[in-house]
Amino acid sequence: MKKILILLAVVAIFGSCDNGFEELNVNPTTATDLDPSTKLTYIQLYTGGSSYVATLFYDVIHLMQDVQQLNATSYVSFLYQEGSTNHFFEEQYPNTVKNLIDLETALESSEEPTAAVDLAIARVQKVLIFSRITDLYGDIPYSEAGLGYLEGVRFPTYDSQSAIYFDMLATLESSVTILNTGGESSYGSADLLYGGDTTKWAKFANSLMLRLAMRMVKVDNSSAQEWAAKAISGGVMTSNDDIAYVQYEDNADDSGPNVNPLTKSFSSRADEQLKISATLMDYMKDRNDPRVSVLSSTIDGDTSFDLQFGQDINDDSRGTANSKPNINIFGGSGIVIYDAPLFYQTYAEVEFMVAEAAERWGTGDGNVEAHYNAGVTAAMDYLSIYGNGVVPITSDQINTYLAANPFDSSQALKMINEQYWVATFGNGIETYSNWKRSGYPELVAADVADLLTGGQIPRRFPYPSSEELNNPDAVAAAIAAQGGDGLLDRIWWDVE
Repeated sequence: MKKILILLAVVAIFGSCDNGFEELNVNPTTATDLDPSTKLTYIQLYTGGSSYVATLFYDVIHLMQDVQQLNATSYVSFLYQEGSTNHFFEEQYPNTVKNLIDLETALESSEEPTAAVDLAIARVQKVLIFSRITDLYGDIPYSEAGLGYLEGVRFPTYDSQSAIYFDMLATLESSVTILNTGGESSYGSADLLYGGDTTKWAKFANSLMLRLAMRMVKVDNSSAQEWAAKAISGGVMTSNDDIAYVQYEDNADDSGPNVNPLTKSFSSRADEQLKISATLMDYMKDRNDPRVSVLSSTIDGDTSFDLQFGQDINDDSRGTANSKPNINIFGGSGIVIYDAPLFYQTYAEVEFMVAEAAERWGTGDGNVEAHYNAGVTAAMDYLSIYGNGVVPITSDQINTYLAANPFDSSQALKMINEQYWVATFGNGIETYSNWKRSGYPELVAADVADLLTGGQIPRRFPYPSSEELNNPDAVAAAIAAQGGDGLLDRIWWDVE
């Protein structure tokens, strides 16, 4: 797949396994001499994760349980506790961030005719990376991140999330301007998201802009409206052909980032682990949702609608009765699926956000119902991209679903964001962030929350202890600025 094996053999030399910022920022073995295409592939692979362990803990055990898409029966000791919330932070900075900043710096000084467009693409990827980190932790190293070797910044400051957000929005805006000039990229097939297609990158940049804008609705409504309108008028995704995802490969060497970290997490778990939550299953089955037979299966792979049952979030029993994430496309129960796609943003999500912007402010054409229906349609249709025996949901099934579950304008925000919750299955960061932002679905915390979190579902990830050791002053300042470092302390845009 797109030179992954060859590239990994090269870039493995340059990847850092260090967790601490001191080691990260002074490591002289950077990828400066690698060509931009090799660097971008490396960065895009590590954006998804270099290890299934990290994905298992941050996405599956924490986030997908928090939003009750899953019930990880063997990991109840992590529910609503700090557990291994450090993994995502400690994996992303040494791999994606350090190499991304190196790529950005190299392209800024490059005289190649494709450098400007290549840099614009790299910066959109940069926004994707940093937005995922800041949405989990809040204030993070941003303006000085990855500058240890380049500028001698050994102890990077933590920027406020508000400053990070507005810089990311400005970065997307300037990148779109360059991407729309008609220039070409040198990346080609080394670009695992879009193959160097600048038109698709521009749509993705505007769609990310819309995502960031919608995050701000409660903390800065006027800016949210302004940036949402700018994103929509600039041109967001218009079909499932525009989805931002990486297609992984089924490789015998599954130790690196060239296999899907989410499906590896599912494949590596025993039959009785990682069940579909009853919260999600009941939502789908109550509406006769055809996605039941795509997202779930019995432990032996039967996807028949009537055989699917979710497991209550308070039930930690390990058994075989309840449904798993569909083992035919996600792996599990002895079936290994490593070559599934990993989705970062879908057209369905974009349509739901356009619908919400129309509902809130009349943005765009103002047709809330049309965009809601388009979102539901896209959310069901794009699942065929998983392949591996997925039976595509037909247009007749989609139309039947929409007719049986018609849009209710009096419940617009609730319906839009509940559908968003289903549509982002597997992308825990996005599901979790949109749940915090929108308040939907209206989840009831697991019983254990009464003992651990005052009856509440966690709102953020605490900083890694390694940061407190390696960059203590900056971490202390960030904690003071945010008002704490607990699971219930809220990040900038997450207000009641």
